[in-house]
Amino acid sequence: MNEAQRHRRLLEYLENHTYISTNDYVEMLDISLSTARRDITKLAEDGKLTKIRNGAEVIHTEESHSQAHAASHFIPSERDIHNYGEKLRIARAAYELCDENDSIVVSGSNTTFLMGEYLAGHNIQVVTNFMPLAYQLIQKNHPSLIVLGGQYLPERHITLSPDTESTDDHSSRFVFFTGTGVSKSGVHTSDLVVYMAEKKLLEYGARLVAMVDSSKIGKPGGKLLACTSQLDTLITDQNADPETLAALEEAGVNIILV
Repeated sequence: MNEAQRHRRLLEYLENHTYISTNDYVEMLDISLSTARRDITKLAEDGKLTKIRNGAEVIHTEESHSQAHAASHFIPSERDIHNYGEKLRIARAAYELCDENDSIVVSGSNTTFLMGEYLAGHNIQVVTNFMPLAYQLIQKNHPSLIVLGGQYLPERHITLSPDTESTDDHSSRFVFFTGTGVSKSGVHTSDLVVYMAEKKLLEYGARLVAMVDSSKIGKPGGKLLACTSQLDTLITDQNADPETLAALEEAGVNIILV
């Protein structure tokens, strides 16, 4: 991966997560610590991010700070979502796997958020820790919604509970989730907080469905969230790396291209 590609991946990550540690960036792209520091320094000098101790964050303007918890920020808009068209098609394909009277677990991401438009109003029980999705479904009078409890983390818009038994009474047909990379080994995430939250959620569905756009296929990084043997289905778009898809399909993963 060349410098321009690394910079693009880093800035795309910050669009959704606002902060990344240097060590997480190293893991995400499998690069050296010196390369990670050099990339962050260069992008900071170019005015594209803010360099902080042991990491980087998005540039906060006075206007963006004042809107941090405004509905337009809390609820993602089309311009907030990178690869919006692809993610919308992925969300629709995920919804089409569901039947009326299903119970599903949905984790937190821009891609899973887009499922809300299709789920709303249908007799499908949605279990989630992602507050923007929950808010969207409440606004649309969704008939069956379970919001998982725990501490609210405003930078991720999710709840995280230290109670390992907090969702033991939930059993769902599907868990819909995403990650920051997909390799032949499975689905990865470079965000430790997301890893902690989603690792629990993955236990409460019979079938794991990863919703990942093509920019992340063939690009491992961070901790392995779900290995290939656990993965039932991967939904991605037509531009996904064919070698990675072929390896996953050979391992028994159902591939849906949109």
